[in-house]
Amino acid sequence: MDNQSSKLINFTYQISWKDKILLYEHLSNLLEGWVTILVALESFIEKTSNPKIREEIGGLFLLVNSWDQVSLAMKKMPNIFDKREISIIEAWENSWTIQKSFLSLAEDLRKKEELKTKVKSSLTYPFIIMCFLLIAITIVMYYVIPKFQPIFETVGANMPFATQSLINTSNFVVWNFWLIIFLIFLGAISFKIFTMSDFGKYFIDDLKLKTPLIWPVYKNYILSNIASSLGLLLWAWIDIIKSLKLTAESSDNEVYKLLIYEIWAQVSSWKKISESIEEIDSEHKFFKSDFIQMLNAWEKTSTLNKIFQKLFVQYTREVDNSLSIFIKWIEPIVILIASIFVLWFALAILSVVLQMSNLNF
Repeated sequence: MDNQSSKLINFTYQISWKDKILLYEHLSNLLEGWVTILVALESFIEKTSNPKIREEIGGLFLLVNSWDQVSLAMKKMPNIFDKREISIIEAWENSWTIQKSFLSLAEDLRKKEELKTKVKSSLTYPFIIMCFLLIAITIVMYYVIPKFQPIFETVGANMPFATQSLINTSNFVVWNFWLIIFLIFLGAISFKIFTMSDFGKYFIDDLKLKTPLIWPVYKNYILSNIASSLGLLLWAWIDIIKSLKLTAESSDNEVYKLLIYEIWAQVSSWKKISESIEEIDSEHKFFKSDFIQMLNAWEKTSTLNKIFQKLFVQYTREVDNSLSIFIKWIEPIVILIASIFVLWFALAILSVVLQMSNLNF
């Protein structure tokens, strides 16, 4: 089965970061108490109420019970566990300290989930405002304007442009309401399928990095995730070349994935990471200058895992700052859109009233 088919099958449900956090924390806690991995997995299966997770972790349990190592069993379930997670578990498994791998993965995923939740919650308010504005405009076009049409029509052929355009728009919405709803639904499904393709995902990810107001938030979010992944992999004593490749494979952004692959190729040729980034992104469109400078300074001390942890903390703060700027801009933009519509509506009615007054006069 090819990758695209696998994506379509998993369209409805995938094990989330929250699910994995619970799994890794549960395994870490029990293994710390000298419980075997099989008993820990069985305990988690009994504890969870989600049938999908129970099924998947049940499959992992059967593989481990058949004398597979945990990392090997995870490799046989690529739709559930990514290569980054497997490599970290494999690294600590070989040193008989697998509990540390589960603990580090749980902490890393929790930090990423908290950052992701913070971004989503900050964007919820402007999204709700936009939805209410759209609903209000639809109600006015579908219910209110048709009530005024008999009054508008008394003007006859001399109807003002603002009034005529408002009536035409209202008629279009009324006559094609269900068609519009169907097209929106069809568009949403088509968009989802498009974003599941490699080209579609790259196009959307690239668009996010170019859209005003959105790109600062999104870029800082991606950079914080890259720093977190590299810091965790290097902390597990995985070499920098493999760490870069695993970070690229687990990246949520196709544009950065290709960039990290280019950096990986450069570092494989014995170049420093900072030099490779500077050469590939000389204009600093994707990696900020302070990111490269800090990386260059700490490369000389051979403590890359620490600098990536520091970079994660720094860019998490940058996400907060860029989010606050985004929110400050969204509110006046929404007010401006609402004001334009209200002005259009008021001008349409006022123009008719003035026209009728002139006719009566």
